[in-house]
Amino acid sequence: LKRILANLLENALRYGGGTAPRVELDCNRRRAEIRVLDRGPGIPEGEREAVFQPFYRLEASRSRDTGGSGLGLAIVRQLADANGLQVWLEPRPGGGTLARVRLGTSY
Repeated sequence: LKRILANLLENALRYGGGTAPRVELDCNRRRAEIRVLDRGPGIPEGEREAVFQPFYRLEASRSRDTGGSGLGLAIVRQLADANGLQVWLEPRPGGGTLARVRLGTSY
């Protein structure tokens, strides 16, 4: 879980448009959900699953300033799957990306 959150926070810092990311926790008896929110350019709907594939990078992320290997989100998904967690990305209202990590049984 630590590595998942570290990767999500690193992405939010790197691509978040210079605004500090926000982290939220929502939990009850059946599940816990951790959310990492940024104010970056967002991820197009058609690419939200693709970014979890190894070496997949959005065109805008290919600059020297923001570069990366394209492995951060792939590692997030692999670790989540291996540990029975759910992880997905959504657009953040007002702009940016909302990454959700869900632990537990209530969907």
